[in-house]
Amino acid sequence: MRTRRGDVLPDLVWLVPVVLAVVATCATTDELPVVAPLLALALVPWVLLAVGRRPPTWLLVVLGTGPAVAILVLDELNASVFLGTTTLSLLASRAGRTWQLVVLTAAGAVLPFASLASGTPFNEGTVYFAIGNLFGIVVGMLLGHSRRLDAQLRTADARLASVAAQEERTRLARDVHDLVAHSLTVVVLQVGGARRVLRADPARAEEALEQAEHVCRESLDGIREVVGLLRAGDDAPGAAVDLVRLVETYRLAGVEIDLEADDRTDHLPLLVRGTLYRVVQEALANAARYRSPGSTVGVRTVVDGGSVTASVSNPASNVRSAASAPRSGPGGYGLAGLREQVVAIGGTLRSGPEGDRWLVECRLPQDVSARAGLVLR
Repeated sequence: MRTRRGDVLPDLVWLVPVVLAVVATCATTDELPVVAPLLALALVPWVLLAVGRRPPTWLLVVLGTGPAVAILVLDELNASVFLGTTTLSLLASRAGRTWQLVVLTAAGAVLPFASLASGTPFNEGTVYFAIGNLFGIVVGMLLGHSRRLDAQLRTADARLASVAAQEERTRLARDVHDLVAHSLTVVVLQVGGARRVLRADPARAEEALEQAEHVCRESLDGIREVVGLLRAGDDAPGAAVDLVRLVETYRLAGVEIDLEADDRTDHLPLLVRGTLYRVVQEALANAARYRSPGSTVGVRTVVDGGSVTASVSNPASNVRSAASAPRSGPGGYGLAGLREQVVAIGGTLRSGPEGDRWLVECRLPQDVSARAGLVLR
């Protein structure tokens, strides 16, 4: 039976004592013409193992131990006993039942005493060989247990990976639902309201349709971000909403940043995490631009109750110029534009001086599906 190389590779460890036993037997025996054919038979299962074929159990029992017993009977107690020791150790690694281990243990204890049939007087060496056989069986049991445990761990790891993938699909489905469902609800309300007042109040109908268009565009942008997160790798620019990584890029650029990140933000819906990330990204860009030389920028995220808060602050050397500066950031996101997105999902965004510091603080609800959107009144 041919098996994968990876399946028989652990068994190749037993080839070393087999080869040593054959060499030692040939070097010490006085009956080489008789012993050599028996050694050749004993090597058959091991040759099969070496070429990638896993010998069946019956072949190991017959050829792995039979020639060794014959050599002990025909010659005397010699190194050929290690052929049986190695075979018994390999069989013990494959044994899965108690009775099999009992039989192997009994065979290992008895095997060296076959030399007494050759007329060799009993000596302590026979007992030592028997003890060595028992030790080899124990080693085989441990190796077999280790292999089975490794297989179980691989199976469990595969199951965990499958469960994690399913949980990730469920999370993404929830994120997409949170992203789209409430927007479509608002659009339906706006379009329905516009249809009802179209004849009586065209201006109000037009305003409702504009609001519906605005919500649709926001939803479309969000869907594009989700698709981008799915298609891009973790190392792709902008693909990960990782605040720690974002802060690290500024630190590498020489900006001193004191980060207090709440790990619970990683479990928030993607729309919340993405919005929070963009706000902190823009605020950090402004803080890095207007910070005082040698000052430290503070970044803090807190998940509390049903909301999440992110704040970015720094000592501003010129608060007025910072306040009057345009808020345009990477990818066209300025604080003014981001404020609209924050409000659209039921959050708040404020920025301005607070004492001698410039503070940008964003508060978002954890459950964005519960927001009351732009409803026609």
